[in-house]
This record gives sequence, structure tokens and C-alpha cells, in this order.
Amino acid sequence: ITAIEVAAADSKRVYVGTENGGIFRSINGGDSWSPNVSSSVLPGHTITRLVTHPQDANTLYATVANFGHSHVFRSRDGGTTWEDVDKKQLPDVPHHTALIRTDEPGKLYVGSDAGVFILDVQSGGWSNLTKNLPNAMVIDLVYHLKDGTLSAATYGRSIWRIRLK
Repeated sequence: ITAIEVAAADSKRVYVGTENGGIFRSINGGDSWSPNVSSSVLPGHTITRLVTHPQDANTLYATVANFGHSHVFRSRDGGTTWEDVDKKQLPDVPHHTALIRTDEPGKLYVGSDAGVFILDVQSGGWSNLTKNLPNAMVIDLVYHLKDGTLSAATYGRSIWRIRLK
């Protein structure tokens, strides 16, 4: 298991990702699990992060560590079907983390070997938030609601904060 997500909107909904691109779902808090809900849309590479929409346990994003394929995918039906939301707009490097802010759920933040990027879910367009970050792999993201900042944990280059509001 390389990624675990407990849905904020339904704590009995749990998703796990695996090293070979598998994604499994439980709707009863882990008592039983579905067969692999991954699809041919997702490349058979490591699922690095799973994140659910804060108000909809069926909307799920997955980031993937790979080269030569898309890196960010979305399911709106609990993993039954998947779509590519990267659409070759992101750098072709492994992506490690994702975050949806509870105060602005229409945005998806992702961290990768090339920095931090934000998806406007409505338009489908990506923006680069990396300009004030060092050239480093971003392995985790945390949003701080109180002061409107995003912390980006890097591999070997410390933790950096980005003011979002």
C-alpha cells in the first residue's frame, strides 16, 4: 500500500493505492474491500496519493509516480471510472502529493518533482505555483486555513510556505 485516503465526507469510505497502480475501495470502514477499481486509464505505476473532495466521498483524485504518461486522474463515481485531468499540461515527472482545500474545493493542488501546480476544476486549466520555491521535489502539501498559506515539504530542501490569500 502506497496511499491511503479516508473520505472526509464519509469516514466509512476508505481508498488505498498500490505500487502497481491498483486502487481498492471500502465502503464499510475497511471491513471488506472491492476488487481493484483502477482502470486502463491509469498507468500501472505507483499511486502516490489519493485525495477525496471534502463534500463528496465519490470524487477522488489520484497522483502517480511515472514518466511518459499522465500523472493526475479523477473519478467522480467512487473509482468505477477514471479520467485524465493532467491532459499533458503538467511536467512529465513523478507527482507525489495532492490537496483539496476545504474552503475552496474547486481547486486541486499537486506536488511533483517539478514543484507545485494548481488545477481549476471548473476550467480544467493548470497554473504553476513554483516561482518562489527552490528547484526541489515536493513530497507533501499542507494548507493552513488560519493564515491562508500552503506548506510545501521538499526532499532535502526544507519546508516552504506559499501565501495563497
